[in-house]
Parts: sequence; structure tokens; C-alpha cells
Amino acid sequence: MKKILFLLFALSACAFPSTPGDVNLVGATKQYRAKLFESGARGQVVVQLADNVSTGGFFGKKYRNVMAFKNVQSGEVLFLQSRQDKQEEFDTAMLPIGKYEITNLYLEYVTVRTYQQGNMRVTETNVEKHEHFQRPYTITFDVKPGEVSYIGRIELVKGDNVVDPEGAKMTNTFKIIDKSAEIPDELRQKWETEFGRPLTVNLAVAKK
Repeated sequence: MKKILFLLFALSACAFPSTPGDVNLVGATKQYRAKLFESGARGQVVVQLADNVSTGGFFGKKYRNVMAFKNVQSGEVLFLQSRQDKQEEFDTAMLPIGKYEITNLYLEYVTVRTYQQGNMRVTETNVEKHEHFQRPYTITFDVKPGEVSYIGRIELVKGDNVVDPEGAKMTNTFKIIDKSAEIPDELRQKWETEFGRPLTVNLAVAKK
């Protein structure tokens, strides 16, 4: 559990715009560039991220599910995420063609509390983070030229939320499932309109 204290009177924030390019893949992934996609230099990836611990209700926790991954050739690190609090399981990215490896699958839950301390107003941020659900496996996926690839529903399974019939201790793990048949038609149509072609199932592969 990480705790960060911010003194609001002492902080100011500045934003510096940048132009995404091949050296700035983190910024570039969220921008669809038709010419690069149509030329075969890029492919589109769709991932569905979920977990077995997010709960609803007033006292429930809804986690952010994050998939950090790298381009095997260039080493550039990127991430895709879902927001269970917003009921968003899907995320997309336009990436250079090639092979990618998932470097971290993790859950994150952030709470923010603001209170008065003397003459100061303090914001306290608590970050609960559970990392590396992918271990001991290596998970890879391919980005193919001009394709919109669904790499699966990757579910983060927190071990202490699982009951083992033999009483063994369960570890954090993951599942990769093909749930493409359950993707709502309106979402499929949205992606097909945006990217100009239908979804192709190219599931991520896990190996020890």
C-alpha cells in the first residue's frame, strides 16, 4: 500500500504538448492515423481486461486493470487499461507491427481524501496495487499489418479471492479467454467504422 501526501498550496501543474511519433509510442498509441494503418506499418489492438475482485455497492471496490507491455524489438514500454468503476473493460491501441510482450499485469485502487490540518488543506492519496499476475508465464501477442486484432479477455485472478477445494494456497494468476462472440454489436460497428475493417481474433499466447 502506497500513501502520498499532497500539500495543495505548494503545488502547481504544467502541461507540455507533444507530437507523437515512433520515439513516443505511449502518446502515439491512442491516436488513429489512417495513412500508417492503411500502408501496413501499423496494426490495431483491442484488449478486454477484467478481474475477480472488483465489487459493486456503496462500500465496493472497483479496480483499474492495467496491462503494461513492451515492443520486443525496440523495448518501448506502453500500457492499456480498463476502468471497472466506469464499467469499461475494453481498450485499444494502434501500434507498429511486430511482437509484444506483457511485462506487468496489475490491479490498482486509488482513494483520495482531503482534510484540514491547522491552516493547511491536505490531500491524501492512497494507492493499493497488486502486481505481476502474469508470472511465471511469458505472454506475447503479435500486431499484424492493417489488422484489428482482438487479443482476448485477460482476467486478473487474485488468489486470496479463490477457494481451493483441497485447501492449497492460491497465487495470483490470469486467464486469457476468447470472449469476442460476446462483444456488443454497437461496439463492433464503432470499431469497424473507425478503423475501416472488421475485428480479427488473434489471442495473446502464454508460455512458461
